[in-house]
Amino acid sequence: MSKEKSKTRYGLHTSVAGGLGEMLKRAQDMGEDAAQIFVKSNRQWNMTELDEKEAEEFWREKKRQDLWVCAHAGYLINVAGEAGIRTKSIRSLADEIRRAEDLGLEAIVVHCGSRGETDPTEARRRAVAGFNEAIEASGTRRIRIALENSAGQGSSLARDMGEWGELIGGLPKKRRAACLDTAHAFAAGFDLRTLEGRTRLRGEMEKKIGLENLLVIHANDSKTDCGSGVDRHEHLGHGKIGGPALQAFLRDPAWRGIPRIGELPPGEREDRENLTFLRRCLPST
Repeated sequence: MSKEKSKTRYGLHTSVAGGLGEMLKRAQDMGEDAAQIFVKSNRQWNMTELDEKEAEEFWREKKRQDLWVCAHAGYLINVAGEAGIRTKSIRSLADEIRRAEDLGLEAIVVHCGSRGETDPTEARRRAVAGFNEAIEASGTRRIRIALENSAGQGSSLARDMGEWGELIGGLPKKRRAACLDTAHAFAAGFDLRTLEGRTRLRGEMEKKIGLENLLVIHANDSKTDCGSGVDRHEHLGHGKIGGPALQAFLRDPAWRGIPRIGELPPGEREDRENLTFLRRCLPST
């Protein structure tokens, strides 16, 4: 189905505390038709075994709710890192890709990693090779790997659109995807408060990433200024980007049909306010 005719979904990163069934109840209670989850602890390497019955019930109920769900890979993963970290990262990412496919998710969002003191060209080569090794080791055939742009904090890869596009382009065609984070783009220097900044971002996305590869938008406001290079998320309409600018960005017809997920500070009242904001930002039909 084309993006012009498909439904534009929205939701939040949703907790799996208490199990996958509880996550689905939270999503339904909040009125989400899209969500993001962790398939394991985001701060640990190891993964517990999947309960087959729980997985089957998740598949069935997710379909009944018409809920689009992606995963976010653990924060420890850095396939561009030094030998020990890189080996652990590839193994852990392979496990998470496999779990995402076992749960029938749409994609797994992954940070592109950090180069440390490594030459940027070598770091990109190592990252692409690592992502491909993880895909191969996962034994999966369907799940898409959505590489996320960065704010550029420290030596993070993918602040630059060209570098981000090179990493995405290194993945197998049927498995490659992109996740655009608005707070990261803003911190990386795209001033979403202006028409010029929003137009520049869209143009560079079209040229260097390919809109056909954009699978999900992380809709986040930013605690830090444009160009700060610092990744700090804020509730929608309460940060440096601001409500009018985020609304103008998200209503752009270019993003119609692309799910938008908020990754925001916790709080049930704030969650509901953020979802109301996202609902108001749906592209006009």
